[in-house]
Amino acid sequence: DQFTEELRLLAVIDDLTSLHNRRGFYLLADQQLKHADRLRRRLLFFFADVDGLKKINDTLGHDAGDTVIRDAAVVLEDVFRVSDIVARVGGDEFAIVAVDAHPDTAHLFPERLEQLLAEYNAEEQAHPFKLAISMGSTVYDPERPETLDSLLKRADALMYEHKAGKKSAPSS
Repeated sequence: DQFTEELRLLAVIDDLTSLHNRRGFYLLADQQLKHADRLRRRLLFFFADVDGLKKINDTLGHDAGDTVIRDAAVVLEDVFRVSDIVARVGGDEFAIVAVDAHPDTAHLFPERLEQLLAEYNAEEQAHPFKLAISMGSTVYDPERPETLDSLLKRADALMYEHKAGKKSAPSS
């Protein structure tokens, strides 16, 4: 019935962003891993995190923080393709599976992210905050199978390297 279907959707959809939540991501990403194994294809995994959310929450309030998370979700959806799985897996953290993307194209996604963030931050209707997102990526290789958790852990570690690199870089 309709109620059961609505409950099922609520179980896998994040109410703040309308993206998949952690549970939805794990269900879909696990299916993609099985598919990649069967077809002997590689998959790209990304882990992204909003930079400076605590400062935004502390200075502008949690409504502004929610806006940042929603806006980050929209930007990430624009970076990736409709066929990719973009999910908010907690707080200000996002996990993405780029389906049928060749590993040689992995650099295109962070480049597109930087471009879209620059456009977002340059909009006339200036936001009371600067949207910044750090992202790390890793490749799933069916020749060297690993768990979804280990893939996400590796992408998360690379995302933190990206974030640390931005903090140590001179600002322009």
